[in-house]
Amino acid sequence: MSNKNAFSKTNQLKVLAGAAFTDFITKELRKLVETKIIKSVKSNQSFRHKGYAYEKAYKADFIIQTIDDKFIVVRNTTSYRQDRVKTSFYDLQGINENAEFSKDIIASVFIVPDKELGKIAKLKKALEDKEQYAPASHVLILSEFIIFLEEYKYDVEVRQVKEKATKTAKEKGSLYGKRGNAFEKELAEILSSRSHLKACKSGHLVKDSLFYKTINQILKDKGLAFDDVIRINATNTVPLLRNGGNPKTDLVLSFETFSDLNFIETISLKNTAKNRVSCHDYTADTFIDVLQCKDTRLAEYLTLFQKFPTYSAFQENLAEGYSKNEFSQLMKKQQTFFIQWALRGMHDNKNLTRPALQISNYLLISNGVQSVFYKMDNYIELIKERFEHKFGVPFSWTYPSKQRGKRIQLKMPVYFK
Repeated sequence: MSNKNAFSKTNQLKVLAGAAFTDFITKELRKLVETKIIKSVKSNQSFRHKGYAYEKAYKADFIIQTIDDKFIVVRNTTSYRQDRVKTSFYDLQGINENAEFSKDIIASVFIVPDKELGKIAKLKKALEDKEQYAPASHVLILSEFIIFLEEYKYDVEVRQVKEKATKTAKEKGSLYGKRGNAFEKELAEILSSRSHLKACKSGHLVKDSLFYKTINQILKDKGLAFDDVIRINATNTVPLLRNGGNPKTDLVLSFETFSDLNFIETISLKNTAKNRVSCHDYTADTFIDVLQCKDTRLAEYLTLFQKFPTYSAFQENLAEGYSKNEFSQLMKKQQTFFIQWALRGMHDNKNLTRPALQISNYLLISNGVQSVFYKMDNYIELIKERFEHKFGVPFSWTYPSKQRGKRIQLKMPVYFK
């Protein structure tokens, strides 16, 4: 066996260059098309600048169309030079601003080979620390891009399972019978409705309607009224996290007002008839990283629960000197911080690329019969007070299907006031 064949996949990624580099990315993306994780991938695409006939103003190495008709733009190069990266960034910004699908772009990715990590590390750090701007939402070495695709794939598969779930008789034929992207898209259309806004201004829209309930609360919190608003635009196009996962925000609302007090708000959606619903799904390592508790007792407890992810199995495998009560007390010390991460997406500094859009400020829950709308901080206080705590927080702890021993899943209580 040659040295090349003896390399692990990681080492192979480090030596990929030239055509082999692009070919590898192509093969990885085609696998996702074949498994229906993404809808399509096109390579070597050119775009024109709005208002100009020239068709090749901007270049993308890959355009990925997701199954919910969003887009990921990829620009890659086999060697990193500070003077050359500007060309790739120019292309990405041009596509972000001029492509027909620009409003549906959820990630703009710049990729270099693993061997270029040393050269690109300073740029990555400056971008993460918000010391430098780049039109790329993600600057990644190839192995990081593979992890990005794996996390994206996992999120899509979880959503697909949820969408196949049996609908209750009450849900069938209603807005709430829709799942995933279909529900988000239709809700975005409702909240963008000019006729609904006009009806609210004239006092003709039912106060129990989804539009009134949602928009009235947001405006009230801002000290505004319907008459202050010119228009509202809602979209379910939200930028992906740095790791490729979906943020907590499902809808972004942009408000234009007569007083020029224009603002955005973010909403997380839970569409369920159950009394508890999945709200958080990560590896124990991610829990430890966000809680900044590496090499502590808390980290040991989190790792143990991932390995033995039922209350009884966890209890049975506690070592001498360790206890469920100690775990609960350690978690309780970080209770608010932890819940804010689990429900709003706050504090995940490594993965947030556009916090203003990705951190959720509001929560909309529907069950097919009724809907409730909460300011997220108010809901956090509500569940802290009203619901049973497991390990110091008001969630059920379990594991996602087919991921036993690999991830921890939290389920939040569903409350209709």
